[in-house]
Amino acid sequence: MDTPGINHVILTVTDLERSTHFYREVLGFDVQAIPPEYGRLAYFPVGAGSVWLIQHDQTPPGDRFSEFRVGLDHLAFTAPSLDALHALADTLIAAGVDTQGVELFHGKWHYVAFRDPDNIQLEYWLDEPAAT
Repeated sequence: MDTPGINHVILTVTDLERSTHFYREVLGFDVQAIPPEYGRLAYFPVGAGSVWLIQHDQTPPGDRFSEFRVGLDHLAFTAPSLDALHALADTLIAAGVDTQGVELFHGKWHYVAFRDPDNIQLEYWLDEPAAT
């Protein structure tokens, strides 16, 4: 398969309105609603691709994401700078989102790890290696 990148990722959520609020109001994405005749869907652009949120009728009530099941482990968004990582960490903490703030992976890469309302693990990742 020859491809220039990922087109979209779809995340199953238990409450579309709650997730839309989180991704729009806490993370600052431009979340767009899809007309209800197409299902309970919303999406937001990320670079050349997009992330979609879908609420299925078949999802068991109270279900929570676990990276230990087959499928997605986590979703990482690229951070433009170390300052952006610190700003997001401050925003998450102010919103009551559980995070350890800016961390360092393998002594090289800065990131912020956190979870959305359905426990989906998310990261804000800086590709630029830390100065050693």
